[in-house]
This record gives sequence, structure tokens and C-alpha cells, in this order.
Amino acid sequence: MGSKLAKPENSQPSSSAANNVSSNVENNEGLNENSPYPIPTGKEYELIDALANELPNIIDDESRRQVEEYVADCDNGSGPMVACFSTAEYLSLFERKHVEAMHLFENACFRPKSDKSPNGVEVDGTKAYLPACYNLGRMRMTGKGKTKFDRKEAFEYFDRACRGGHDPSCFMQGKMLASQPGTLGKGVPYDPYKAVDLFEKVCDNQDAVSCFSVATMLLRGEKVNPVADNVSPLEARGEVELKKRKGEMDRKKMETDNRISLKRDPQRAEKLLKKGCEFSHAPSCFNLAVMYTQGDENIPVDKEKSEIYKKKTDELVKMFGGFGGGSPF
Repeated sequence: MGSKLAKPENSQPSSSAANNVSSNVENNEGLNENSPYPIPTGKEYELIDALANELPNIIDDESRRQVEEYVADCDNGSGPMVACFSTAEYLSLFERKHVEAMHLFENACFRPKSDKSPNGVEVDGTKAYLPACYNLGRMRMTGKGKTKFDRKEAFEYFDRACRGGHDPSCFMQGKMLASQPGTLGKGVPYDPYKAVDLFEKVCDNQDAVSCFSVATMLLRGEKVNPVADNVSPLEARGEVELKKRKGEMDRKKMETDNRISLKRDPQRAEKLLKKGCEFSHAPSCFNLAVMYTQGDENIPVDKEKSEIYKKKTDELVKMFGGFGGGSPF
């Protein structure tokens, strides 16, 4: 997308930070109670943190020494980005000091171009440790631990990291781009075509879920709810009526749904599902088996291929689990 996120004014942790950061919804205009993404109150993690505080903070001596080493190396935000990122991870996961962690993630996401930290990547004329931008984006999505809540900023952090070459950030950005317009608030763009480009980019880097996500988008068609599963080619093409089956959501696309329907492309989806299956993703193998059982546009029924992918699905389910813990066949 190429958007630029300004460097935070204060990227260093502060003892008074908890008093200055809250679950801010001022920059999230357009959010409403009917959104599939609820507006956080800032209290969502309080119960988890309270329970965690009652448990002993057990860490072995070697790990304790490692923690002490990277906390010292970070030097309150003055040291290498990797050390500050690791310190922030520890503060959030073990000490549950989310606000202090947030400031260190900001620190590691934005450094001067002259910074010599290992693994720093130049983006927009500054240096970034990309996993820090990703973690900061995830914090902005939920306002975790009463940190700042701003999904527009979350999108921009994912964009920054994605342009630096961080695949998980590209995937998250794609998910946001494909979400129903308005559900993430003002300032988060809707662009399913860009989402497809991002998913395919990450798919090429052997992320099976991204391969599966694009393939599914290319198989639904304009008659189907954009989040529906278990849609036959005849249903997707509008040749038979989409029936609401017991225990399932309505799979018809509502007239009020303003999401763009991508043009069906079963042959492109077939290639993507094959990649996903090669990366040991059972749902991709399963959808290929179904595709060759039913056939689709320019994809003839092929019982031999169907059996191959059924067998592959079974093997992966038994090896890794999935589909409710048992084979779908």
C-alpha cells in the first residue's frame, strides 16, 4: 500500500507510561456494536493477567541469565533492536507489563537510518526490526493490556513490516484489506485485489494458509457469502440454489453485503491448492480431492487424482490432527 507511519514521539519505556496510555478509540471512527470485530474496553486481558499473577513465575537459571543479558543489552531502548524486542516479549508475556513492552516495540520498529543493529531493515528512510512492528500492530488491533487501540495504526504497522519483507505482517494486512468495508473503522482501506496479491506473495514463500485463503476467494463466486465454506461449483456458479444446511450460517450473499466478489478462477485456485497441499496443509489437500471429485470449469472429474488427495488428506490429519481430530472421509 505504501503508507507511511510517523515515528512515535516517545519510543522509550517510561515508569509513568501506564498513566498516559489507554484503550483509545478516538481514531477508530466507524466502529459500531454490530461489527464482527468488537471494540475493546481495555479490560479484556485483566482476568488472564490476574490469573497469571497468581501463578509462580518459573524460569530456569539459563533462561534467567539470557533474559538479564538482553535486558542489559537493550539498555532501556538504547541498545540493539533485537535485544529490545526480546525484552519487550519478556515484559509482555512473563511480567505482563504490556505498556512498557509496547514502548519497546515502538522503539525497535523505528530507529534512525544510521542504526547499526543486526537484522535492521530500512523502510521509508528509517530502520526497523520487522517482528517488533508486527507485534505492535497486533497490540493496536486489540489495545492489549490498556495499550493504545487504533486499527488504522495497526494496518500501517503491518504495512511497514510487510514492505520490509515480513510475511506474517503481509498476511495480517491482507486479512484487513479483505474485511468487510467499515468493520475495522475509518482509515483502514478495503481492497480484496491487493489482499490477493499479498496472499499470493506469502504463498510463494511457502505459507500454506495464504495459498488456501486465495484459492477459497477464487472459488466462491458472486452468489456466495464471502466467508462461507462448503460451497459446490454448481452453487458458486449459481446453477443450483444455495441451501441453508442445519448448523451452518446462511451461505447466500446478502443484498446489503458490499464486499467485492472476485471472478471465479478454478484453474488458478487449483494451482494454489496444490502449493498448499505440498506445504502439508490438510484443508488444501481436502479441497483438491473435492475439486477432482466434482469437477469445475476447465477441471474435469478425475477419480485417480481425487483418491491421491484423499489419501494425502488422511495422512496429514493422522500426522498433525485437524478436521475435528478425524478424517473428513
